[in-house]
Formats: sequence, C-alpha cells, structure tokens
Amino acid sequence: MAAPQNFVSVSRRPPDVEDYIDILRRYRSWIIGPTFAGLVVSVVVAYFWPDMYVCTAAMQIKPSSVSNTLMPTAMTGQMQQRLQQLGLEILGRDNLITLIQMPRLDLYKKERARYSVEDVAEDTFRKNVHIVPYESDNAGSGAQAFRIIFEYPDRVKARQLVVELVSEFQSKEDNLQSANASSTSILFDDLVKNAKDKVEKTQNDLATFTSENQGRLPENFVANTMMVQTRQAAISQVNQQIGQEKQKQALLESALSNNKNLQSQTEANLQSTVTTQNQTVKNTNLINLESQISAKKAECVGMLRRYQPDFPDVLACNDAVRSLEETRDTIAKADSGGAQPGNTVRTVTNPQVAQQLTQLKADENNINGQIRVSVMQVGVFERQLDQLNKELKEAQDKIAASPQIIQQYNALQQDLRMANDEYTGLTTKKEAAGTQQQMEEHRAGETLEILENAILPEKPVSPIRGAIVGIGTMIGLVLGVALAGAKEVKNTTLKNLKDVRAYTNLPVLSSIPLLENALLVRRKRRLAWLAWSSAVIVGSVVMTFAVYYHYYIAQAV
Repeated sequence: MAAPQNFVSVSRRPPDVEDYIDILRRYRSWIIGPTFAGLVVSVVVAYFWPDMYVCTAAMQIKPSSVSNTLMPTAMTGQMQQRLQQLGLEILGRDNLITLIQMPRLDLYKKERARYSVEDVAEDTFRKNVHIVPYESDNAGSGAQAFRIIFEYPDRVKARQLVVELVSEFQSKEDNLQSANASSTSILFDDLVKNAKDKVEKTQNDLATFTSENQGRLPENFVANTMMVQTRQAAISQVNQQIGQEKQKQALLESALSNNKNLQSQTEANLQSTVTTQNQTVKNTNLINLESQISAKKAECVGMLRRYQPDFPDVLACNDAVRSLEETRDTIAKADSGGAQPGNTVRTVTNPQVAQQLTQLKADENNINGQIRVSVMQVGVFERQLDQLNKELKEAQDKIAASPQIIQQYNALQQDLRMANDEYTGLTTKKEAAGTQQQMEEHRAGETLEILENAILPEKPVSPIRGAIVGIGTMIGLVLGVALAGAKEVKNTTLKNLKDVRAYTNLPVLSSIPLLENALLVRRKRRLAWLAWSSAVIVGSVVMTFAVYYHYYIAQAV
C-alpha cells in the first residue's frame, strides 16, 4: 500500500503584463469563440426582432371662448375629470377588443392566432397604447394637453389607430359634454321645481300661521305692550271721570233738594191782596220771561252750531226753554181776565216772588237736565270702560301667548329663508347649466382639439440594433474572458521560467522547447482552421440571412 502524499499549499505569484499576454495567447480560442457566438446571436436577435414604430398625436383643452366673469357655467374646470373618464372608457377592454377587430385595422393577427382576443387586448394592446401628459417648454401645458402614443410593428396601422383614438376622443367628448349638459339642465330643472314647491308651501304655512295669530306676532309685541299701557292709563282716566261724574251727581241731587225746599217756601208767599184802579196792565213777569226765553233760545241755537241735536247740553238747553215757556203760559193765564175802571180789591201774585219761583223752577229743570246729562255721561264712560277692559284683556292674552308664537313664527321664517336661499342658489345653477348647454350647442365652451396630428412614423424606435449587437458581442467577450480566467485558475502547471524560479527556488541553467510531431501539429492546425472556418462561415451565413430577412422578407410582409 502506497504511503500517503503530503501536499504543500503554495500561493500563486502575482501575474505581470507578460503573463497576461501569455494567457491571452494560450486561451485565445476560449475568448474569440464566445465573442463570435455573442456577435452571431446578437445579430440574429437584432434583425429578427421586428421593428416597432411609435405614432403619436397630441390633443389640448381649449378654454371657453366666453369669459367666466361674463357667463359662469355649471361645469367649468371639469374637463380633466371628463378626460380621465374618457380615457378609462376608450382604453377599456371592450373598446380595445373592438379596435383590434376593426376590419381596416385587424391588429395582432399572429397573437390572436395563438391567444384569445381578450388576452391580446389585456396583455399586448394595453401595453402598447398610452395616454400621457403633454410635455413641452411651456410651463403648465401638461395639465392642459395630453399625448396618445401607440407602438406597433406596422407604421401605417399605428397611425391609423392613433387617428381612430383621436376621433373617438373627440366624438365621445362631444357626446359626453352634451349629455352632461343636458342631464345637468334637467336635474336642475327638477331641483328648482322642488325648491319652488318648498318655498310656496313654506309661504302658505307662514301666511296661515300669520292669519291665525294676528296681533300675536313678534312685530306686534311692542304694539301690544304699548296698548296694555295705553289701555291701563285710559281705564284709570275713565274710572276717574266716572268718579267725578258721580260726585257731580251727588252735588246736583243736593242742589235739587235745596231747590225744592225753596220752591215750597216761595209758593207760600206767592199770592197777596191789593186794591188797585182798574186799568189794563201787562204783567212785568211776562216781559222778563219773554226776555229769558229769547236769550235761552239764542243759547240753544248757538249750541246747535257746535254740537249734534242729541248732545246732552243741547237737550238740557231745550228742556230749560220749555220750562220757561210753561211758566210764561201759567202767568199769562192768570192775568188773562179783563179789569173795569175804578177801584178793585183783588188777589194778585207777587211779581218778585213769582219771578223767584220761576227762577227756582228753571233752576230745577236745569239741575234735572244736568243730572240726566251726568247719568248719560256715566253710561258712556261705563261703556268705554267695558270696551277698554276687553281690549286690555285681549292685549294681555296676546302678550301671554307671544313666547310660543314667536318661537313658531321664527322657525317658519327660518324655514322660509332657507327655502328661498336654496331656491335662489338652484336657480343660479340652473341658469348656469342652461348657459353651459347653449355654449355646448354653439361650441363656445371648453373643447378638445388636436394639437399635433398623427403623422406616419419614418424610423422605428426599437430595436436599436447597433446597441443590441454591441451588447451581445460584449457579453460574449466577457464570457470568453471569464472562461479563459477560469481555465487559467484551474491550470496549476508551471508555464514558463518565471514559474520555475518562483515555485522551486532552483537556478535554471537553460530551457528545452517542447518537441512535438510535425504531422500531429499540422493535423491539429488543419482541424482548428476547419472548425474556425466552419464556425465563421455558418455564423456569417446566419447573420446574412437575418439581415436579408429583415430588409427583404419582413419588409415585404
């Protein structure tokens, strides 16, 4: 059994430039092979990769041609929301499927042969069509414009699709604006009608409440308070007047009693016996009574000029006139008998006493008239007092009921104000909605217009073949260098004199080159050249076919 060998681990010496050159020379096939393979693969990929053309169009939001200060609308500033809605609708799966299957477009035929049209619309079409904000040097333009971008191998169909999308945006936006304006106008018509009905109902409720509570409303509170105070003062004054009249009646009744006593005494001294010569004499008392009657009638006529015939003072004056006339008639009857000449003894009335009696009767009539007038005045005052007490009670009842009435009245007033405010606001919005509808009909509102038309793309945007070839070649080169490095790391043999000196620490006297059979060497070289030639030819043919396919076959298709 062989003894186990002991190995000593020795670290590699650091390589220099000459070592790197030797490595490249030794492993040049390992580097060139992957590099050439990367070139061939990248050329094939680059030229078999179909061209992708990008067609774009830009659309902008044109502001309203009428200033909002002159004609405010109900939907100003909603274009962005409408565009988002349109974008979701146009890029929806159903609409994408419709676009794919349009006869004049007929998109993604190869993909549809392999997958369902729904999957093509979701996985392929949606990735190739984009709606992005418009970017330009003008600040803020991205908020007012957007781009429609579509990427497709056929540049003609790419442009056709973008034109179709632009047309859909315009038509759908017009329809959407018209529908929104019409529906908004109809909505506000209904809202305004409901608000008007609410206002009318509130007005009717308020009118009914006002008519049922006349005099109890808030605006009547001060008047009711003043009425209470006025009626209380008037009642106090009337009570005072009634007291004065009753006191006056007591005084008049006392004066009437005294007058009657004086009349009784005067009547006892009225007749006296005298002897006179017969002659025709007119009683002096009649003359005085005639004067009093004339004066009293003149006084009554003066009162009639100032008062009505049924006024108490006028009635009293007329009673006094009648009393004086009765006295006059009585005296005239007493003196109506004829007298004969000569001396005659007769009983006569004392003129002074008769005059005094007449005056007392006139005073009695006057006192009775004043008493009747006072009684009538007391009746008037009592009727006024009853009316004042009734009005006072009504005013007090109104004041007592005012708090609850005021609360209900204020609530109805608040409801009416709110209903009027709502009606006014909705009316304004209705007018704005009508204005918006008219602006849409006259194309005077915000509109969606084409900023940049879709043009036929001239050059494809992908693939970038030079970059693909360069990257593929670099990847092959890096892979070859990595393989060469791996081979070098794995190879632990001594390659040159530097390795011998470094790892053995022995002096090197001379070196003998490797001696190989010339026939074997030539055979190896022929095989290597054959392999390389075949690889180069095959790779060149493959690359040539890829280029030919791209420029002739693919373009023809």
